[in-house]
Amino acid sequence: MNTHFHRLKPSSLKVKWAMAAGSAIFLAFFLFSFFQYHAINKWMLDEEENNFGRVLDEINVFFKQRGQNIQVQDIYDSRDLMKQIAEKDQTIRILDRQGNQELEIKGENETSFYVPFQPVHDKSVTLIESEGKKMLIGRSPIQSSRFNGFVEIIQPLNRYEKIMKNLFWMMTITGILALLISAVVGYYMAKRFVRPLNKLSETMRSIERKGFHERVEIVKAHDEISDLSQIFNKMMSQIEKSFQQQQQFVEDASHELRTPIQVLEGHLALLNRWGKKDPTILEESLQVSLEELERVKRLVGELLELSRADREKFDLENARANVQKVVDKVIRDFRFLHKEYTFSSFDELNREAVVTIMPRHLEQIMIILLDNAVKYSDENSTIEVKMMEHQGEVMIEVKDEGIGIPEEDLPKVFDRFYRVDKARSREKGGYGLGLAIASKLIQNYDGEITALRNQPDGTIIRISLRYAH
Repeated sequence: MNTHFHRLKPSSLKVKWAMAAGSAIFLAFFLFSFFQYHAINKWMLDEEENNFGRVLDEINVFFKQRGQNIQVQDIYDSRDLMKQIAEKDQTIRILDRQGNQELEIKGENETSFYVPFQPVHDKSVTLIESEGKKMLIGRSPIQSSRFNGFVEIIQPLNRYEKIMKNLFWMMTITGILALLISAVVGYYMAKRFVRPLNKLSETMRSIERKGFHERVEIVKAHDEISDLSQIFNKMMSQIEKSFQQQQQFVEDASHELRTPIQVLEGHLALLNRWGKKDPTILEESLQVSLEELERVKRLVGELLELSRADREKFDLENARANVQKVVDKVIRDFRFLHKEYTFSSFDELNREAVVTIMPRHLEQIMIILLDNAVKYSDENSTIEVKMMEHQGEVMIEVKDEGIGIPEEDLPKVFDRFYRVDKARSREKGGYGLGLAIASKLIQNYDGEITALRNQPDGTIIRISLRYAH
């Protein structure tokens, strides 16, 4: 019982859908029936009045044809003819000037009705309600030299009321059936439509219990729910990848920090044991400790820089950087700092290039790329920077003649803490975060960054940025 109640609770989408569908159909049917009922009501009343008026006209014509000398006896003699003219549910009365009844002709199965006398000067048709029944009252004067009075026709609207009553109940019953049928059909249609959402909900609960590897079964329905399932699966893949990267990041960061901490711990223990009395050990241990602290400081700085790139909000509308100015400035600085290397710059752009990126971020990216080129290249080698246009975007290439990167490692160089040669990278002071920072900054501006082999030796790092509008 509780299970069925739970399934039918108002918060259920199926119940809401069924109630909404039923209510909408019932409201539409009610409005249609309401206007239809009143239209039929008016049409039938008009028809009844028209038929009633024709009977009254025929009786008036009959009396006029009898001439100006018509008398009460002539009216009595015309009873059979008036019965033929009158409808079966009509009552015809002949009244004198004072309202006294001279003659009454009743229809079949018709009872008498009390109708107050009302003299008229011309033909009149009135709709009244007496004793809970609607009826038409028609009056017309009779004028002759021997008799002056009135003809009065009374017609209860029995047929009209019977038809309208049957129509009312028919519409009411049809409306209730339409409401029930639409609610049931709406519920089962909603149950069918909501089934993929239930699977999505079950998958979410399973993910909550078991982890990110679960996926929703894709139904090729080409509708919004199918699109939602695909988006959900794509989002879960990204979350799973991000979670794995985060785990890897924590593990790598812990690993990188553990080495200098162990070195510091060892030298501090050595100082505590022997360094207080031995100046040589004291000086050596302090020197090594300072170097390791410097390594930790650089690592923490790069981690903070990467974290800042992850969470920083970028104003793409107002980000503008002049490529030539930024690149030329960075190259001048590196020429001054690293005179043992040759830095070549080639500008193949046909105009001054302004791209969508903050100048400080473009400068930071170029410093990372040139710093990596210097670290992994021998002295007296050439580092080349080329600026060009490609498929409507600005492309910057940094080529070096260093140790290069194996083909299988090229897609991984932008991962955090990834290093091709860990021993040599540690000697050079690298932590594998520079290219990760550059990649994150480029992605934040909807750009692209790729790594290629430079033949015969070295590496090419290529970035693409959109022109600013």
